[in-house]
Amino acid sequence: MTLPRRITAIHRYSLGILLLYCISSAPHADTVEDFEATYRIKRAGLTLGSTRLSYRSTPDGRYTYNSTSGVGGFLSWLRKEHVRESSHGSMSAGGIRPDEYHFHRTGDRGNRVARVSFDWHNNRAVNTVDGKAWRMDIQPGTLDKLVVQIAIMQQLQDQPADLEFSIADGGKPKRYRITIRDEETVDVPAGEFDTIMIEQQAENLQRRTILWAAPALDYLPVKIMREESSGAVYYSVLESVSLSGRER
Repeated sequence: MTLPRRITAIHRYSLGILLLYCISSAPHADTVEDFEATYRIKRAGLTLGSTRLSYRSTPDGRYTYNSTSGVGGFLSWLRKEHVRESSHGSMSAGGIRPDEYHFHRTGDRGNRVARVSFDWHNNRAVNTVDGKAWRMDIQPGTLDKLVVQIAIMQQLQDQPADLEFSIADGGKPKRYRITIRDEETVDVPAGEFDTIMIEQQAENLQRRTILWAAPALDYLPVKIMREESSGAVYYSVLESVSLSGRER
């Protein structure tokens, strides 16, 4: 893999800690505590970048979820890149309802700006990328590709089971499946955690993603493995986390 392609894969991966491409249409009973988490992205033992997540909710049912990622470590002297994502919306007993998703990339590959706006009155979403808009019909329960992580965490708290999700991305909603594979204790820089190992599958994508979600952290992933179609394998490991201001 050339360096530009490698860096592109890093940021696809960091989003899917990011790049947990899923959402549930089922109602949930449990809530996720506010948290901040930092991850280190690695390949073949080398640190390639980092991601910071911040989730906040309010008593009136609103939420804000932010992700910031950048190239670092081994690649920082070769290329500069910074990605910011955010999701804003509301929560109820019926599930998560995003209002806006924003993506902003700056760096050597040039700037890129994307936004998904949800019109729940008409069950429609508008995806605007660098000024060009696509409209798509959506079903109740459709999420954006950032807040999907919160939806997965909620569903696993309610009942750990195989799940199917839909996400507004590109020109039409995409379907994803989450399959529970095993239980495993993993050791990461943030500590040792008992986890549920989950495999993620997305239609028409030749990638393999394994997540290790920790019940002690409301099923926040503490480790992620992503295998690209090229055979390149990336890991993301949890460096630090705080739940409602409490360090873990």
